[in-house]
Amino acid sequence: MNLSTVVTRIKLQLGIINIATPIENLDETIVEIIQNITVPVFSIYSPYKKKLYIRTDDMELIEKTAEYERYVLPDFKTEKLIYVFDVSYDTGQLSGLSSYGAMPYYGGNLISQLLLGNASMNVYNQMIPKMTFNFIPPRELLLYNVYSYTKVVLELGFEHDKSLITIPQSSSESFFKLAILDVMDNLYPTVKQYSELQTAIGNINLRLDDWQNASDKRDELLKEWDDVYHLDMKPIYYA
Repeated sequence: MNLSTVVTRIKLQLGIINIATPIENLDETIVEIIQNITVPVFSIYSPYKKKLYIRTDDMELIEKTAEYERYVLPDFKTEKLIYVFDVSYDTGQLSGLSSYGAMPYYGGNLISQLLLGNASMNVYNQMIPKMTFNFIPPRELLLYNVYSYTKVVLELGFEHDKSLITIPQSSSESFFKLAILDVMDNLYPTVKQYSELQTAIGNINLRLDDWQNASDKRDELLKEWDDVYHLDMKPIYYA
């Protein structure tokens, strides 16, 4: 998504494009609302997902017991980590056994090679205890049944970039629904003092009933998303 395009679309839909409003620095105010309110909340429901391949000895080990190992995840600098969705072994690195890596292909029947590779992986998976984990925000990760000094795959969820570049086109309409409600909800305390705006071509009605109901509509939208996304944690509602 493009931040400038979202701001323009919001102003068009609210009927405040190219007109003087009682809100100083309108564009900057809308951008601040989107970046500091909409982006963090939207990211809870639809985070920016990435995979990280990392060796356990490349993470800081802060505690080791018979049951678990406690690590500190890398500092992602400008990216805010929200979720750890899954942790699994990088099986290709762990054993060299995979559907394509069970043995070198020296000719013969490729199908037989693949079947043997899959069979080897099934046996190997039964031999290795299931690794489980517990993520403790902001960066601690507990790993259970983990083989030390091995390579793991972390499926992570981050807050979206404030430029909106990480929000896919498939999620753009959902993001816009929340963004315009956030803008109306946060600008309403100012615009409610003006039922109409006087312009060179006449008075413009801001349809303040829509602005006044933005908070309730926002709550309804987030409750709908609670059901859709089946969050395992209590939703965080930003004011």
